[in-house]
Amino acid sequence: MSHGTWVPDRPLWARWPWNAVSAVALLALVAGAAVWLLRPEDTSCAPGVDRVGAPEQCVGVSDGSYSFSDGTQKTGDNLAQVSRLIREENERVVAESKKENGPSYVSIVYLMPMIPRPGDTNTPDSVRHELQGAYTAQHEANNKDKYGDAPKIRLLLANSGVSDEQRSAALRRIRERIDGDHIVAVAGLGTSTDATEKMVRTITADREAGGLELAATGSVLTADTLSKVKGLVRVAPTNSDEAAAAAALLKRKPYAGKRVLVIQDSRPDDQYTRTLGEAFLHAFPKDRLTGGIEEYDSSQEGVATAFKTRMSQLCAAKPDVVFFAGRGIDLPRFLAPLKDRPCTDRELVVLSGDDVSQSAQAAGFDQIKETLRSGNVRLLYTGLAHPGAWDKRPTAFPGWAVQSFGEQGRYRSAFSEETLDDGQAIMGHDAVITAVSGVRLAARASEASGRVTGSQTIQIWKSLHGVESVKGASGLISLSNDGSPERKAVPVIEIAPSGTVRTLDVSASSGTPMTEQDLS
Repeated sequence: MSHGTWVPDRPLWARWPWNAVSAVALLALVAGAAVWLLRPEDTSCAPGVDRVGAPEQCVGVSDGSYSFSDGTQKTGDNLAQVSRLIREENERVVAESKKENGPSYVSIVYLMPMIPRPGDTNTPDSVRHELQGAYTAQHEANNKDKYGDAPKIRLLLANSGVSDEQRSAALRRIRERIDGDHIVAVAGLGTSTDATEKMVRTITADREAGGLELAATGSVLTADTLSKVKGLVRVAPTNSDEAAAAAALLKRKPYAGKRVLVIQDSRPDDQYTRTLGEAFLHAFPKDRLTGGIEEYDSSQEGVATAFKTRMSQLCAAKPDVVFFAGRGIDLPRFLAPLKDRPCTDRELVVLSGDDVSQSAQAAGFDQIKETLRSGNVRLLYTGLAHPGAWDKRPTAFPGWAVQSFGEQGRYRSAFSEETLDDGQAIMGHDAVITAVSGVRLAARASEASGRVTGSQTIQIWKSLHGVESVKGASGLISLSNDGSPERKAVPVIEIAPSGTVRTLDVSASSGTPMTEQDLS
């Protein structure tokens, strides 16, 4: 028996081959963890839609299968119903096209900021209404013969977000789908800002220049500066038209001879407010202006304070009318101190542009109503569309489009609980119907079985005048060479102390809107 040193057995994990197995397992675990930690973040919201930017928004293109929403409890899924209806119509169009000798189709992208933030110039309600109008136009174009019948129309939805990064991402997604989805036009496009102009220039530019080479149809773009953008047409009257209509109103009884003070937003990147004020000053007699021009900058803090401190100056100028060349979102901050101004013994009329239509759905509308209830302030604005205009001057609204919003029309049957007061549904409808009219006119001209391109559609825009004018629900759309509608109907609208709105008159740049008799 040996008396040597005792050596204990090694544990199982330290013996070969177990030590090698353990090492391999450990390395695999480490590698797996590294892959998990270093893998790209999943930014997908849905096929063709990605989370982009800070703050993040889901931007990109959908056929209606994905509903753009901020997911908050306050707004819920704001666009769920209209997205579903658009998806169903799109699926029907594709299914028909696959049948033997089935009709061809093209796609129109409705692009706009679909998830408004607090402080934005649009609201969840106005976005929803605009898309409801766009869907109504798609459905009417595909299911009624009044706008022709070929090619059929798919409507794609695209959220452009609110930043340059998000807009670029949305355009990149549109570019990817141009050929596969037969995209020929982009409609909607948001509001009149420098950022919008930059985006639209990319949409309409030639592909060789880095553009998408698609036709563009603005629904509520009114800034005169946008007339310089190639390939863009607007269905809304320009700010010059609105200002001229406002000036024409103030030259008639009971406003003839009244003194006017101008309040001007000097925000540098907002083309809407800048051109609205400039156009009014150009159209209105200088000898009836009083108190000079009072400026404020909505891009800076303290807007409400700036308005409050100017009440004494306003009273000193003794205006009968204030022309407010600003956004509707700033209107509550201007109107709130008016009810307590030193000169409440004098009635004051506040007259502004179409952006006031957003006020009823925005924060601060209670302040507006409170001031109006004081009895010495009235609020009027030149709108883009309102159903009351149809009865005030029916000859300015010929054709079938108005019927789409009547009791038997598609809009009322699909969205029976909605209102048309902000005009957004009507303008969304007319933007799409104008794009449809251009596409189908190009298809007839090309004799290419309905397979038209964005470039062909841009080329045909200038033909949409005279007998080829679009008979929109917002009035006749007869496009001039710069893509703006000529003598477009401009309803003059009043917001009552109760918050209800009514059309007082229907005007135009010349004072009289275009009628069907003018087309012959």
